[in-house]
Amino acid sequence: MSTTSRHCFSWLLSLLAALVTLATPAPSWADNYPNRAISIITPVAPGSPFDLLARLFADRLSRKIKQSVVVENVTGGQAMLATKKVLNATPDGYTLFLTPGGLATTPVILKDAGYTLDDFIPIAPVGQAPYILFVSASVKATDIPSFMKEVKERGKSMNHGVLTTSQLSVVLSKKIAASAGGQPYEEIGYKGSPEMIRALLADDVQMIATTYSIAGPHLKDGKVKAIGVVGREKSLNMPELKTFIEAGYEDIYINIVAALYARSTTPKDIVAQIRKLSGEVISEPSFKDSMKPTGAETWNITVGEMQAAFQQEAKNFKQDIEKFNLKLN
Repeated sequence: MSTTSRHCFSWLLSLLAALVTLATPAPSWADNYPNRAISIITPVAPGSPFDLLARLFADRLSRKIKQSVVVENVTGGQAMLATKKVLNATPDGYTLFLTPGGLATTPVILKDAGYTLDDFIPIAPVGQAPYILFVSASVKATDIPSFMKEVKERGKSMNHGVLTTSQLSVVLSKKIAASAGGQPYEEIGYKGSPEMIRALLADDVQMIATTYSIAGPHLKDGKVKAIGVVGREKSLNMPELKTFIEAGYEDIYINIVAALYARSTTPKDIVAQIRKLSGEVISEPSFKDSMKPTGAETWNITVGEMQAAFQQEAKNFKQDIEKFNLKLN
């Protein structure tokens, strides 16, 4: 074979090899995902209703993927410590963020938050908790109309327990007071739901909004009363209770959700994989049943609707801040 022929043959082999390479699908990031432990960062305190939900979800996901799924509670800084930990982690699908809302509203409160909602991508709507307004035994009201009347009449002789870790809780308190009219009542801040329910039982505060799992067990003893649901939807635990929206107070609601997110720069095929796996977990009937003791319920929203819902919540929250002239920094 001549030198020219050898060169042509060699070139032809190289061309064929290149064509074969092009025709072979590139390896997917998700081919081996997950092959090690996944961390779920959450800003809620250990033992809180949404911490219990996070651990329930993590356990179910772990069994499905046959890898450890660890819940890490990173509290403080209006959820910023947890948020920054996720932002600083490698966006490879092994560090996820389970937030009870606030991901879009925090940048409204903190001008130097250092992120926007677009820095995260939704993975799954794990659940929601229709908050219920509970009152102490000293309150005479038994339903929403009589409660709003009593708030107006008693005014400053009543106290509303709010969570200092949740600005939404403060805004809700302002809305109730404004809608009832009369003299505004006092707001007393607490770091967690356990402290808040103890204050309600002691009649240090006369009203709180929390999950059924926190205050519901005290209903049978007559130590507290349930007035109405301050979520958009009724509570499965107390289906007989009306929402404040149903009672004509369309502005009185609070959305407490458990939303699973990842960094927006996470490879698309890994996002698709973890969405698929998470979706299978939350759609299982046994998972839905096991949520009830936590006070959480199914969040009836698609993954594709989550981002828009959070954006709308931030818009509404900003309007409320301006309306009540709140200084939340």
